[in-house]
Formats: sequence, C-alpha cells, structure tokens
Amino acid sequence: MYPTLFISHGAPNIILSDSKSKRNFQEFGLGLELPKYIIIVSAHYITKDLKIISPEANKIMYDFYGFEDELYEVKYEINSDKNLTYNLIEKLRKENINISIDENRKSYDHGVWNVLALLYKKLNIPVLQLSIPSSYNKNELINLGEKLKPFKNEALIIFSGGITHNLGDMSFSSIIKPYAKEFNEKIKAIIETGNKEELISISEDINFYKNHPSKEHFLPLYIAFGNAINKKGTSFNSEMLYSNISMESFIFDQKEF
Repeated sequence: MYPTLFISHGAPNIILSDSKSKRNFQEFGLGLELPKYIIIVSAHYITKDLKIISPEANKIMYDFYGFEDELYEVKYEINSDKNLTYNLIEKLRKENINISIDENRKSYDHGVWNVLALLYKKLNIPVLQLSIPSSYNKNELINLGEKLKPFKNEALIIFSGGITHNLGDMSFSSIIKPYAKEFNEKIKAIIETGNKEELISISEDINFYKNHPSKEHFLPLYIAFGNAINKKGTSFNSEMLYSNISMESFIFDQKEF
C-alpha cells in the first residue's frame, strides 16, 4: 500500500529557489517507492462536478504570470493513460461517485507538475488528475477520499494545495504573520491527532478566512484526510515563506509495502 500525501505547493518558482522546502521535497522524493501510477488533486483544477483530466493529456501549462522568464522555459514530461483513466471511472461509478472525463483539460497545472518535478526528477509513469468538485461539501470531499482508498494498492495519491494561502497579505518580510503561524499550528495538531470533528469545523476558526480568502487551496486536505486509512498524518516539511505562506506538508499511511 502506498501512502497518501498532502503537499503545500507554494509559489511555482520554488523549483528555481534554494529554499528549505525545495531541498526537503527533493530528499523526500528519493525515499518514495515508485508506484504503477499517480493520482493527483490540485487546488488549481476546480469543476462543478467531479472530472478527470483527458487521457490524452501530455503537457504542462504555465498557469501563472509575473515570474522569472526561466520558469516559463521549464520542461517536464508527463502523460495520462487511457486504460487507467477508464478503470478509475468505472470503479468510482460502482461506488456511486459520478465522474466524467474533461475533454477540454489536456494539460497539467503548476499545482501538479511543480510538485512532481520536485519529487521525481524524471517521471515515467502515468499521472491521472482529478478535479475538486465545487458542488461537494466537506463530508462529501472526505467521502471521495474514502472511495479512492482501493487505488492506494497500486497508486501514490497526492493532494496539492496549501495550509495557508492569502496572497493579498504576503510580503518579503522574514517576520511571520501571527494569524498564519497560529492557524498552521492548529492544522498541524489536527492532522497529527486525526481529529475529524475539528477539521470539519475549522472554517469557523477566527483565522480561517484570514488565511483562505478563497478556500480552494484548503479543500484538497479534506480529500486527503478521507483517503488516509490511519487518519493521523506526519509532517515532513515545515516552512513559512513570504511571511504567511505555509509549506506544511503531510504523509499519511507511511510506507507499508
């Protein structure tokens, strides 16, 4: 059985940096067993109902602006797979999960390739990307994660988002914003203790909307939590960048091969 990962992916230019998080992700990737394929959910792919990227997907998108020219020249080979796509659809539909192929989505956003490029310098296995269905509530997102559990026997399942994500209040100061630090520590405690009730009610926290003016970067954590057999996750990267952007990342069901 492969583990479940939740990764705070930060800014896309992390792959050009010399940050602690970049080094940690690269070192962490060296210890990962290579699965048959990868299933990934990114905060940057949201649809009303659950979708899966086209099996013809074979390129990356530069879905950002204002960064270094070098970032727009990064290449990363990545592909989906027709048989694995249809197998996933069939199995989820048998579990009463409505899912369909997004024929218009044939490339991978930076929440996917940026993370994978740090974990795997070269990737020779298929990558299936699922959307975040905006019509789902928190419990439905957790249930989706539960329904993806059987795939952990052959796939590494990765959820790419952010424990904090307030771009409007970030800065280049080395002083961490108190609301970001407090919220990050609270989420870390929730995940390390596997507290489902606190995770579901976290949107009531006074600091939630300070850290998530829009919540798409937090939503993958609910699916990741549902996907974990042992709900208690372990942090494998802790860093706060740009004064309020958490890079806190977790592994669930660590290495049970």
